[in-house]
Parts: sequence; C-alpha cells; structure tokens
Amino acid sequence: MRTRILTALALLAWSQFAQAHGLLLPDDTSVPPLSMVSHKVDATIDEQVAATTVEQLFRNHTSRPVEATYVFPVPKGASINKFTMWIDGKETAGELLDAKKANQIYTEIVRRTRDPGILEYVGNDLLRMRVFPIPANSTQKVKLRFTHVAPKDAGVVEYIYPMKTDGRANRTLDEVFVRVTLKSQSPIQSVYSPTHAIALNRNSDREVVVDFEKNQALLDKDFQLFYATSAQPIGITPLLYRPISSEDGYFMFLISPSTEASKIQRVPRDLVMVLDKSGSMSDLKMAQAKKALKHCLGNLKPDDRFALVSFATTVSTFDDRLQSASKEQLERAEKWVDDLRQSGGTAILPALETALSLRSKGEPGRSFNIVFFTDGLPTVDETNPDKIVKAVGAKVGAETRIFTFGVGDDVNAAMLDQLADATRGVSTYVRPSEDIEAKVSSLYAKISHPVMTNVKLSASGVRLHEVYPVQLPDLFHGSQLVVIGRFSGSGPATVRLSGMIGRESKELVEEFTFPGTRTSDDKEFVEHLWARRKVGYILDQIRANGEKKELVDEVTQLAKKYGIATPYTSYLVVPDGPMPVATLGRSRSMMPTNGPVFGGLLPSAPGVGGPAAAEAKTAEVAKQAAGDATKSGGKDGIAGGRGGVQNRQIDERLKDLKPEDRKGAYADALEKAKKDQSVLTEADRNYKGNLRANQVGSQGVDLALASDALRNQSRLSQTATRAAYGRNCVEVGGVWIDEKYDAKMKLVAIKAQGAAYFRLLEKQPQLKDVYQLGNHIVWVTPSNEALVIDPKDGADDLKDEELNKLFAAAK
Repeated sequence: MRTRILTALALLAWSQFAQAHGLLLPDDTSVPPLSMVSHKVDATIDEQVAATTVEQLFRNHTSRPVEATYVFPVPKGASINKFTMWIDGKETAGELLDAKKANQIYTEIVRRTRDPGILEYVGNDLLRMRVFPIPANSTQKVKLRFTHVAPKDAGVVEYIYPMKTDGRANRTLDEVFVRVTLKSQSPIQSVYSPTHAIALNRNSDREVVVDFEKNQALLDKDFQLFYATSAQPIGITPLLYRPISSEDGYFMFLISPSTEASKIQRVPRDLVMVLDKSGSMSDLKMAQAKKALKHCLGNLKPDDRFALVSFATTVSTFDDRLQSASKEQLERAEKWVDDLRQSGGTAILPALETALSLRSKGEPGRSFNIVFFTDGLPTVDETNPDKIVKAVGAKVGAETRIFTFGVGDDVNAAMLDQLADATRGVSTYVRPSEDIEAKVSSLYAKISHPVMTNVKLSASGVRLHEVYPVQLPDLFHGSQLVVIGRFSGSGPATVRLSGMIGRESKELVEEFTFPGTRTSDDKEFVEHLWARRKVGYILDQIRANGEKKELVDEVTQLAKKYGIATPYTSYLVVPDGPMPVATLGRSRSMMPTNGPVFGGLLPSAPGVGGPAAAEAKTAEVAKQAAGDATKSGGKDGIAGGRGGVQNRQIDERLKDLKPEDRKGAYADALEKAKKDQSVLTEADRNYKGNLRANQVGSQGVDLALASDALRNQSRLSQTATRAAYGRNCVEVGGVWIDEKYDAKMKLVAIKAQGAAYFRLLEKQPQLKDVYQLGNHIVWVTPSNEALVIDPKDGADDLKDEELNKLFAAAK
C-alpha cells in the first residue's frame, strides 16, 4: 500500500503541470509541459459573434533553453472562422487542425502528461504553433485570438471557454482572469454561469460586462456562460433538460428585471428595525449593532417611513407610529440608538408583536419590512419557538417581510429561519468573528429596491412540479431569481409570472417549447442543482420537525445518486466538506477528507483477473459498509446503536471469505471501516438524539447555513459522485467506483495510458467519459466484468479478442 501511495504522489506531482486549456509542450519528452503562471481571457460577444483573446504566461522551470509546441483546444461546438497567434508580441504562424488530426495529438498528450481529463476535448479542433527558443528559468508569453459564432438555442446564447483539467492538482501559479463583454441590439436580461462565480457590471440594458477572477484557481470545469435578451420589463430565460425521454424533465428559469424597469419601479416602503438589547449582548456586539441600525437609517429615501423597537425583559419604541425619513427625525433616531444600553432577558414574541402593530392600515401595496436582530433564545413571555412562529404567522400580511439576523451562536436558528421563510424574507447569521454592520450593509443593498413582490409562477401546456424555492422570494433590482423544478409533458407551453409591481398586480406571459425527447448534456447541471435544492429543503423539514423515515430515505437516495454530503451520507468525500453536524465535537482533521478511506486505494490487479482479489474484496466490504451507513434502522432511525449492528455486519462478511483473504490489507481496511463508522454513528446520534440541539447554538447555526446553501445553490460544485457511460460512479479513497460493481465480478486490470488503454479507447470512443474520471477507476463493462484502471499495475497490452469480450453483452 505504501508503495502505491508514493506512486500516486509522484503522478500527482507530474500532473500539476497539465493544463488542458493551453499547453506548452517541450520537444524533449523527458521534460513535462511548462507550468502556467497566469491565464487571462478577454472575450466580446456581439449579436452571438464571439471574439476571444487569450493571453497565457508559462515558465520554463528547467536550467536550459527548450523548444516547444503550443496547443490549444477549440471550444466545444465552435467553428473557428479566424484566428491569430502571437509570441512576445510578434504575430506568429499557427495552424488549425481538424478533429481527426487533433485526436491523435490529444491522445499523445494524455500518454505524456497522464492527465485523462484532456480526453474531454477529443472531437474538438485544435490550434497549434511552434515556440522557440524559450530561455532557461524564464517566462514565455503566448497570445491568441479566435472568432466563432456562439450557439443559440430557444433564445439562449451559450459561450464555453475550455479550462478543464482532471480537477485534482491543476492550478495556475498566479491568477485566472476571464472577462466577457456582452453586446446586443436587444436588452440583455438574464446572465448566468453554472460553473463559476461571476460578477456583473451592467453598463446599460444592451451591454453587460461579466468578470471572473481568482488567484490559485482550481481548473476543474470549463467556463460556461448563458445569456438571453428580452424586451419584457421582467424577462424569463428557460434552461431545459430532459435526460430520459420517458421521464419528466428538469427546468431552470432565470427571472431578471431590466435595468430601465428597475429604475422606474421603486415603491416607498416602511422599515421597522428591532434590536435585542438583553444582557447577553456584549459591548462589541452592541456597538456593531448600533452602527448597523444607523447604516439602515442613513440609506432611507425621503418617501420611506421607519420605526425603531428595542427589547430585553420589556419592549420600548422610538415612537408609537411610523415616522417619515426626514432629516430631523433621522437625527432624533440616531440619538435614540446611541442611548440604548444592554440589560435584562429576551422577550422575542412581544418585540415582534410590537413591530407588527406599527404596520399602517389602509395602504395596500406598500412594502412593510421588519429587520430583527437577536443574540439569544426567548426567555421572557412565550419561550416555545413553535408557538412564537405560529403567533407571528397569524399576524403578518401579504406585504410583510421579516429579515432576521442571528448574532453569535446562542440563537434558535430554526425559529429565525421559519420566521423569515414564512414572509418571503431572508435569515442571516453573524458568527462571533464577523462584523454585524458588514452583514447588514450587504443585505440592505440587496433588498432596498424591490421590483416585483408576491411573485408566483404557473404554466399551462405542461405541468411544473417539485419547484424550488417552494415559495418564491421578491425580485429586487440588480438581482436574478433562479427557479428550478421538474416538468411533465412537452411541446408549446405558456409560462406566467405574476406579482405586484408597485401598487399594481401584473402578469407577464412567455411562450416556450418544452422538449419531449432526450436533450444534449450541456444543461445537465440543471438536474444536479435541482437535487441539491430538494435535499436542502427536506433537511430543513427534518431540522424543524424531527426525522421521519420517508424523509431520511429520500435524502439518502438523492445524496448517494448526486454525491451530496449530508448527515446521512457523511462517507461521501466532497471538496465542499461534510455537513457541519458531521464534525460536531471533533476536529475536522479526524473526519475523512481526501485521503484513503474505507480501505484506501482500490484494486491493483496485474493482468487479467489479477492476484489482488483480496484487496478488491477489501474495497467492496468497505463500500458496502459505507452504503449501509446511510440506511436507517430500528426505532431510533439513523442513531440508536447502529454502529454495533454495522460492525457485526462487517464481521459476518469476514466469515464468508477464505482465511488467506483475512490478512494484511483486508484487516487494515476492516479496522478503518469500523473506526469511520463510529465517527459517523456519533455524528448521527448528535443529529437525531436531541432535536433542540439541531436548532440552537453553534450546531444549529451551522446546520442552518449548510441547508440554506443547498436550498439556494445555483452553481455547480465538485461532488463525490459523477455520471459516466450512463451510470453513477462514487469516489472512495481517491478511486472512482461504478455503482454496479460487486466483489464477485471478474477483474480485468489495464495499466493507465498503456497500449491496451488507448487501444480500448480507439475501439470504444465512448469510454472517454469513463477515462476522464482519472487514473484510478473500477468500472463495470457490458460483459459484467470489473475493468480496473491503475497507473502502475495491470496489463500494458491485450489482444483485440480480449478487449472485445469486455463489450460483449453478458449472458
């Protein structure tokens, strides 16, 4: 095992130089590709015509001059009609190779760099040019420009820039910067990237600048951007995906207000700020909270109205009615805030009832917002969180929004979330190390200008269901609602968006065609984001109301299929990190991260069948242990002593194996599985054992933030599950394992990047989806045999007859 780990580390060190989005390959094959220092992209898309300029800086890390060839994969689906290349500012001749010739080069690059992620570009054209000489220990700048027409589907333009590598260690040494300027004769409304966190700068309705910048950027995804134009004051952009014709599809609607609509639609509003001044508020927190209140006061418009409420054991107000935001009143209000002192208990319900009583009657359509700060649990008057939520819910109106701020960790996060969710508000948490004013300023800037309130979405011609968020929030100036769900039916359909714009009820109507057959995979992210949002929603129900078997089972099923870390699937090792509850009471380093788990690296079987069957069984036992860890059992659900039962199940599997298979690696794996199970069991017990513990304190806030991130996720992140060749593969201990794999299967081991590896790819091109997973793979072939890909062990060469058998249908 130690030898294999060292080998893996050596390969990792080599792979850090691999960059699929532009490589500088020395002629001397003993020298790895030159490392990239920086990568800058500047693209302009004008009426779908995309002109992309790329500037990359490489470093010759050797002590001698080198000659090299620069290669750059053409973006997927792009038909290059013009390109120019420069070396150190001088225009240099390059060539455009068609896909057939390019495939040979891609294959050679994989063979040389051992980066199977580059197989993503098989089938794409390639730009190539010679670069020489490159002085020793110096940098080399390469610049190119190419033009193509960005594809448009159902009114949505898609732009892709190739940045993807194998996603493990590949980072630029300095920075990645991508800027895309969008220009159109029609107003640009929805702009969205499922892959990268972009910043938008709207110069006008017809010009938008999109930026992505990150130092030490992880290059695990191509940069993907969608945008659409619309003359509507509020536009709906559909992204539709149907992976299986016979099953319901997935939709994403991007709902965006136009710049001009945002400017003219502002409605005066009423703002009530409620501050907890109980004795638990420290001097620092109180000072920050006062600054936050003053920030809100200072940003009121002349036609707004406001009120101030403070509470501890009792409740007090700045005035008994709403005040105009005049200079005189604002000065009085700031002095009132300065005079607040902390003492007493925490009367949450009376404070909220007082705030609600200030709502003006007889002014329908006027927004009424409550910003509620608290750092503690209810200790005065009503102390039952459920009754507080119910009492407040009975008194709010359609125009009321409650924005809650939990200050510190001694709060009931579940209660604050429910208060906000019930009124289409937002809950925010200020951790002990964070600044209250900064958090308030950020939220205030977002909610200060609503464009449409009481938003509702409906459709005729198709049925929309399992839509998230369940209750749509208000649409604000400069923001974009991302609504994700499933659809039944196909063909032309009418989508209606209704709500209040100002004081008037409005309905906007759009016509879309929903696909009835399988669509391309470029919008596969819609399905994955839908799953994450659904899991977040269900976890919220569990957190608020306790476990129910059907909810736990649904979370487990979705989490395993889509590689989502939850308290019920903590064995999944994902870069996002486990759900916070999984580390309760333990340091994060004690939980599995990205090292060998459940038995370490998987089978390394030389030749066909391989002598490492025992190690394969090791992995299978570990895998089954992980799978069983997500099943609820007994009256106590996922907790209740399941660890002992689990270990007995592992011991029972031991009895089924031969004595010689119970030694060495297998014994080590068994102990690790038991140890990891005990960690998971403890986390589960903490999650289930005390519902209150999941609602209050640091753990309650952690869970609130984690489930909120899932419920509102609109950009893909790495997961421990990936689809390949129509099935899911799970990453365990750095190895991608086919969900269909069984320890009883015959093993066929092939050396990664060996002759048999490429010969099999040549005969079965669709295998590139499997190969892209990496260099440690266990995949089940159509013949129902386990194909093991390993960088060190396995057959380097196999006869065609043996390769053909792998793809013969199992009898």
